[in-house]
Amino acid sequence: MTVQTLRQVIDEATSLQKLFSDPRLAVREDCIVCLICGALFRQLTNTHLRAHGTGVAEYRARFGYNRRRALMCRALRRLYTERAVRAGLAGRILHRPIVETPELRRLGGARPIALEEQLTRRAAQREALEARLTGKGRASNPAPPAAGSARAPEARTARV
Repeated sequence: MTVQTLRQVIDEATSLQKLFSDPRLAVREDCIVCLICGALFRQLTNTHLRAHGTGVAEYRARFGYNRRRALMCRALRRLYTERAVRAGLAGRILHRPIVETPELRRLGGARPIALEEQLTRRAAQREALEARLTGKGRASNPAPPAAGSARAPEARTARV
């Protein structure tokens, strides 16, 4: 793919219906698929989304993306990240609301969970379950703690 925005029709291998069910698949290494028209871009811009009569926040909510999801391909995001690190942008942050306002900390990240996050959590749980079932990294049937071990009283305490 070239550096300029590519506007191509989505291939038959990945249909829009498949992308609707899992919007994470629309974000690829070298392009992102517009889930409204199926065109491929390096970055979904406000201009393109306005052509569909929507904005970035509405697009994310409509298709289940996280609120802070960058609507760009992975390669472009990596490029911007490298530039920010080289420029030392993190050191230039002057205002950190979570530190200055303890009330924000008490909220504890209360927010709606997007479809993208639900799918990611399910995939992680599925992988963890498969790892336990196949016995990767630990015995498939660990022995219960002995009656005289130090862990037995903790287990009883936790259940009370």
